[in-house]
Amino acid sequence: PMWKVLGGLRYDYFNGDYTTFNANAANQPSANYKQSINKISKRAGVLFQPNALDSFHFSYGTSFNTSGDTYSYNANSANTAPESSENIELGAKLDSEDGRVTTRLALFRATKLNERNTDPDNAATRLLLSGKRHAAGFDMDVIGQITDKWDIYASYTWIPQARVDEAASTVTSGGSRKGDRPGLTPRHSGTVWNTYKFLPQWRAGVGVNFRSKQAPADINNPANGIYNAPGFATLDLMAEYAFNKVYTVKANVTNVANKVYADQVYRGFYVPGAGRLVQVTLSTKF
Repeated sequence: PMWKVLGGLRYDYFNGDYTTFNANAANQPSANYKQSINKISKRAGVLFQPNALDSFHFSYGTSFNTSGDTYSYNANSANTAPESSENIELGAKLDSEDGRVTTRLALFRATKLNERNTDPDNAATRLLLSGKRHAAGFDMDVIGQITDKWDIYASYTWIPQARVDEAASTVTSGGSRKGDRPGLTPRHSGTVWNTYKFLPQWRAGVGVNFRSKQAPADINNPANGIYNAPGFATLDLMAEYAFNKVYTVKANVTNVANKVYADQVYRGFYVPGAGRLVQVTLSTKF
């Protein structure tokens, strides 16, 4: 059929129990936090396929996250309801007539509807779900076999619009500010990989990963503004030798230039990206 419709509901039950202990000889529990959550997520989509090569889709979905599925509980998070998000996407999948190249395109908008902020009236016992932020942009993936020996893969994401729509108005130090671009949201990011089989048993590849500047996940002092981590690009190399149809050895070198860059940025510190790494693997098929 040319048209396909998808719809679904997902029910999640989450029960978390976290205990902290005093660092002393008795090693007695100092606090215990619990939370139980029941929530339904929705999903809907439409697919239009006018021919065997092309398809177009629209999708909508909701999701949620709790503090306990990623971080340890504390007095605030254990008493706070989950954050909720919704995602909207309009996209296409296009295949070339010879079947060598597949292109995927998508426009998207992701919104976090109720982000956690400090509750000024109950700061010690709970957070306030008063925040809101969104990001909208464009995704593109290209996978292709240019010749029998040359393969390519390229992925690019452009997020021109990203904004903190609502934030806790009482925040004077730290946290997100209304109107700012959300942290860890670069405008441009992507990767390009090429591999070439120059002999029957030998294959080599080169790849570039890049990301434009990005702000911290939150800020230390709003009066100082936001300090951006600069953009970067890293180079990767690969070589592969097939002994036969069963055994293959592969060598990978990531971040060849051993470039120093900030992978993730937070208030007061950053997480550096991985330095130069050399890996050699032997694989077998059976």
